[in-house]
Amino acid sequence: MLLATDLDGTFLGGAPEDRLSLYQTIAAHPDIQLAYVSGRSLEAILPLLSDPTLPQPDYIVADVGASLYHGDTLQPIQALQDPIDACWPGESRIASAMSRFPEIVRQDEPQIRRCSYYCAPEQAESPELAALADELGCEMLYSAGRYLDFLPQEVNKGSSLQKLVEWLDIAHDDVLVAGDTMNDLAMLSAGFKAVCVGDAEPELLERTRPLPQVMHASAIGCGGIIEAFAHFGFLGARGLAAENRRDTAHTGKAELVMVYHRLPYEEYRVDGKIRRRRPTSPNGIIPTLQSFFANQRGSWIAWSIYEGDEEPEEFVVHTSVDAKQYPLLTAARVALTKAQVDIFYKRFSKEAFWPTLHTFWERARFREEDWDTYCEVNRAFAERTAEEAAEGALIWIHDYNLWMVPAYLRELRPDLRIAFFHHTYFPSADVFNVLPWRREIVGSLLQCDYVAFHIPRQVENFVDVARGVVPLTTLSRQNCAPRFSPTAARWGWRP
Repeated sequence: MLLATDLDGTFLGGAPEDRLSLYQTIAAHPDIQLAYVSGRSLEAILPLLSDPTLPQPDYIVADVGASLYHGDTLQPIQALQDPIDACWPGESRIASAMSRFPEIVRQDEPQIRRCSYYCAPEQAESPELAALADELGCEMLYSAGRYLDFLPQEVNKGSSLQKLVEWLDIAHDDVLVAGDTMNDLAMLSAGFKAVCVGDAEPELLERTRPLPQVMHASAIGCGGIIEAFAHFGFLGARGLAAENRRDTAHTGKAELVMVYHRLPYEEYRVDGKIRRRRPTSPNGIIPTLQSFFANQRGSWIAWSIYEGDEEPEEFVVHTSVDAKQYPLLTAARVALTKAQVDIFYKRFSKEAFWPTLHTFWERARFREEDWDTYCEVNRAFAERTAEEAAEGALIWIHDYNLWMVPAYLRELRPDLRIAFFHHTYFPSADVFNVLPWRREIVGSLLQCDYVAFHIPRQVENFVDVARGVVPLTTLSRQNCAPRFSPTAARWGWRP
């Protein structure tokens, strides 16, 4: 099926548990194709593509239907875009004509094949405006009692969605449309199965009430889309219930969960059996982190290699760390094959991330297949963490080897407090941005409640990198100890 959904107030709205349930359902069903159908421009949609908790769209219909893109490459769908371009009179011509109405103010945001204004309802009803739209050969659309859009003739969300569905050769009965404002009316009334989510614009509800294929949901945002899934029988009741992993996820007892790639002890094999010993390589991090468990119940998440002849179901997950000194600390082992460790840690982390972080990016080797293994391992760490953590527990993740854990963990357990400490140097934006996966990495780190670095310069570097990926507002800035520098060592930001 194809889910074609508006963003603000619809796919980005609703209660956190409803958003989680819908997003997980989409992620778990590859047969669900997703189309963002938005009044935003592509530039304004880009920050959403860096959010790893959001399902990524297969297609993007932007600018109220005037722009159509492939979701993976962000390239225009040229077969559908060319006819729209041919009937667009141009921004300058519209702006010049609108100078006759100085009281109507142009919206200051990136737009393509669309001119948008702030307009009072009484102004929008002006016959002179309608005549101007006819003169320009434009479609005029008014919504939310405030927004006036000039679009190419006969172009809107509905017409562009219809052309996309025809181009994809999808049956009408396999399309579900969701929206909440008047600029969604064209796609809600295009003949597809459709839902007006809760708190939709009153005029939209009134205009769609006679349409038999449109349901009016009671829940807002994603909750309304879930209601529509059930109402129209998409996936079936079993399919929806099966994907609500948050309701079925095991909740552990650990109030503090340490997530580090290495166990607090070393494992080695003798005659095929695992033995333990104190770490032989110098590492000041391990004893420091262990000290937090002197009087604190918790879990330590780290990998352990299982051999090819050892069945994963026979793998022992929980072991004690030091029954005398840390009786409340349990190690929760993540089962990895030697091949996974070699690719994820020894090859990818050391050959791609390590040189880049230390500004030797020209020596870095980037392989997409290694990134896939890296993400696979990070998800395994996140799943083990989700099982160990008590409700509302504090999760403390360490270093670049586990960059993607916050994204996967936030999806599985939104109740958790997530902290991340970056032990390795964090470089400036011009160096970090050579990473092909910088958006995914920064998006994951921004799922944390806290992100910490060694020195103020690295904090500033991270903020600069993040600002290049998503819009950020600095909430507060606090001076650090004088021995570091007079500039900020702790930031608060709102993405």
